[in-house]
Amino acid sequence: MNEFYTDMMLLGMKPFAFLHRVGVNGKQSGSLAAIHEIPNAVTVMYGPRGCGFHYRNTVRVRSGPVANLECAGLADQDVIFGGEKKLRTVLQEIDREKHPEMIFILPTVVSDVINDDIYGIAQEMQPDIRAKLVVIRSQVFSHMDKSNSRKNLKELAQHNCRQKFSGADYRGCGYVEVMNALVEQVMEPQEKDPLAINVETFIWGYGGTKKLERMKALLARMGIRVNAFLPAAGLDQIRQAPKAALNLVRRKKWAQDMEERFGTPFLHIAVMSQWHGLEGLRELYETIGKKLGVLPQTQAILDAEEKRIRPKLAEARVRFAGRRFCVITNSFSNLPDVIRCYQHDLGIPLCHILLIRNPNFRRDFAVDDTMMEQLYQRIRGAMDLYGCNAELTVDPEADELEKVVADSEFLICGGNPRYACYGKPIIPGFLDRNVFDYDSYAEVVADHAAWLDKAGMPSHLLLNRMEYDPVFYPLRCDDENTLASKELYSRMWRLRKR
Repeated sequence: MNEFYTDMMLLGMKPFAFLHRVGVNGKQSGSLAAIHEIPNAVTVMYGPRGCGFHYRNTVRVRSGPVANLECAGLADQDVIFGGEKKLRTVLQEIDREKHPEMIFILPTVVSDVINDDIYGIAQEMQPDIRAKLVVIRSQVFSHMDKSNSRKNLKELAQHNCRQKFSGADYRGCGYVEVMNALVEQVMEPQEKDPLAINVETFIWGYGGTKKLERMKALLARMGIRVNAFLPAAGLDQIRQAPKAALNLVRRKKWAQDMEERFGTPFLHIAVMSQWHGLEGLRELYETIGKKLGVLPQTQAILDAEEKRIRPKLAEARVRFAGRRFCVITNSFSNLPDVIRCYQHDLGIPLCHILLIRNPNFRRDFAVDDTMMEQLYQRIRGAMDLYGCNAELTVDPEADELEKVVADSEFLICGGNPRYACYGKPIIPGFLDRNVFDYDSYAEVVADHAAWLDKAGMPSHLLLNRMEYDPVFYPLRCDDENTLASKELYSRMWRLRKR
């Protein structure tokens, strides 16, 4: 359970959405991120040396470089005549010298073009290799495409604020390809343990390891065991993963495959913010308890936890009362969750909401007038449902923005330093602070309350005096070349067909 995106969480650099919209780094990055969680595993990248060099520095694991990454080092003659001999040699050397439990063979564009039978080679060599050979099958383009994005937005626009969103299937930028390989090539049929679950470990956000360990402890009090954290498990644990009676997952495509092969149902946590707060925690664990047939004892633990934690939450709410908070966002789809998480779950009274839209939003996501009205209805519905009396301002002019900021004490807008130039304390966004136990939830509320002590403490960083683009942060306002590059990428994304 490695801490991915640490620099993004702590420094506000390379935000997640920006990576996926502009700086796509290839599906190998997602595959390596998944394999990097598995102890005693080595990856062989079946491609030229340049591939191996690039992905050692992949953006997905900046805080923990992929140490056990090898490369077949294909040259021009291998592309012409085949690289089977080099692959066999490197697999034998790794098995002999490193003694791993598993060796993952990761294809590249080059190996896809020459079409070597990697899976056949692995099957032939397996009797002579002590490590388990796992071949990642190339699924061509694996990033979220325009069809997925538009379908997800259209479906979300039709949801009310209380409905959980699951979303369309997609391959998950190479990550799901690894998970599918584990399901197909490593897992084995097991007798089910009716009170055991598997928990997918990937992309739970800042504090992921602590978050999952606390979740495990809370489940144990309900009589529910964590059979395996996937993929952060050893070979034997992965083999025995079908022993669990339920999978708790962030990416559902591999879980669907596992359900089909081994009959393991799953609970999909697609949008973490929809499971936020006391109500979200209760619904999550009650759903798990109901599926495993232990709902009464689950509810008893939840009642005790809520009773224990409410005084701490009430203390923070008293501190929030009477203060003036402003939310600044670019997202139509996330805003209802933002309103609920701050206004309802954390008890932070919002006085202003600034919605600064991407000027190409409707074009990029094929949003017609009907869908646009549905998105606005979701926002207004969330404000009514959660008692939010904030003034909503859409696409403010510069003077209007300054007036709203001047009327606020605190700005809630993630780590965007663009708004630090106004001299108001900026509270980091909640999207990477979603938690799944009561102590962690109390800590998040207390952390937000601690920001109240920073009122009147302007930042003197030179970074905060730079003019960032209001929509495409961290691009600079005068960065015309990068904006042009982004527009080119956007056009290619809209034109591409699956």
